[in-house]
Amino acid sequence: MGFGGKKSKKKSKKNKDLVKTKSLPSSFDFEDDVVCRRVSCISLGTGSFTATGVLNVTKSSRNLLGGGDDATCDESPSSSYEDADVNAASRQLSPVNEVVLERVPSIFIRTADLPTMKESANSFMRLSSSDMAESDWVDHIHKPSSLPPLPSMDNDPRESWVALDDGNGNKAPLTEMAMKALVSAGLEASLDQDMWTANGPTSKLLKSGDWDDTVFVSYDKQQPMPAPHARGTKGEMDVLVWSGTFSHKYYGCDLPTIRCEAIVNISPKSLANLLVDSNRVKEYNKMSIGRDDILVLQDDEMCVTKVVCGRSKPPMLGKILQLKTLLHMEELPGGSQNGYVVASRAVSHADDAEAAVDPKVIHSEMLMGLNIIRAVEGEPDRCVLINVNHLMSPMIPMFMAKKLGLSSAVNFINDIRSLC
Repeated sequence: MGFGGKKSKKKSKKNKDLVKTKSLPSSFDFEDDVVCRRVSCISLGTGSFTATGVLNVTKSSRNLLGGGDDATCDESPSSSYEDADVNAASRQLSPVNEVVLERVPSIFIRTADLPTMKESANSFMRLSSSDMAESDWVDHIHKPSSLPPLPSMDNDPRESWVALDDGNGNKAPLTEMAMKALVSAGLEASLDQDMWTANGPTSKLLKSGDWDDTVFVSYDKQQPMPAPHARGTKGEMDVLVWSGTFSHKYYGCDLPTIRCEAIVNISPKSLANLLVDSNRVKEYNKMSIGRDDILVLQDDEMCVTKVVCGRSKPPMLGKILQLKTLLHMEELPGGSQNGYVVASRAVSHADDAEAAVDPKVIHSEMLMGLNIIRAVEGEPDRCVLINVNHLMSPMIPMFMAKKLGLSSAVNFINDIRSLC
């Protein structure tokens, strides 16, 4: 688990919400020329939003063109109410049945470091060009964009941001591609032997040869792997640990990354369900003070995609560590008989731009989180867990990042084992 780094602040343009009205009744037919000359602001009434974004409005009792204390309008200097050839008393607002709010997306992730994302997005845009003019494509929704989603972020022209939601609680068009790119990049990194350097104890374990058939074994085999140690033996409790850095030159590339691997006596499916269930985080993370699901985009037997906000209180830190993260679970290549992968990545949430700064909270970022759960041949209640963590926490000095990351990775494995 890596730490360190800090955020810089810079103003950028802020997206605006798009609003359109729907189902305006035909009785809303006052004379346009009069309205255009005299009214620049109209109060429709009061109402409330439903969970789906529909606003039910109770019409205002005020007169659209009449005067009085409750009239909401601006008079043109060149006109007066007396010269209007209209009956003001009959020009009251008609009820509005519904107003649909088309919100802009609120949750975004970085994708510049995901090699397959650019190609996938280009393919999507080529296919979409027959249904939609390029001039109608919206940054982040229909095409990745370097424009930061929040005003406080630097505008890095090398960066690539993608929206996860469409503003109405549904997946944005590029979400599926972003998930595939994230999983692909994570799996590839976990197998890149040139990226990883084993710590001292792990080097000794690897020399014994017991782990030869399980360490850095390709997922393309699409079959369970043999267990390096039989149940009940001393070696069953081994935890192999590596450290490394990503070779890309994008955000957070200078921070250490930790990889660990171990046997866990729990079925692959049960472990996958445990890791994505926000209500059970405290069972294996003793520092956790809770994790909430902010937005669930998909949740079924084959796949889970959601955005969560986790909070923990590390000892001696005196502050709450908060992570807003995309969490995505799917089957490994070859299906559930091969195992599962749970990938995570920090998100930028529009709500953060409006929230007051709390000095007691440290906002950390999971740049790449990966839990690869590989089935064990002939033992359905065991699995090999491979964990990759690339974390940025601005309050942790760089010289402590690697040491803390290594110990945190081992503790994570042992905490999972304590539940078996």
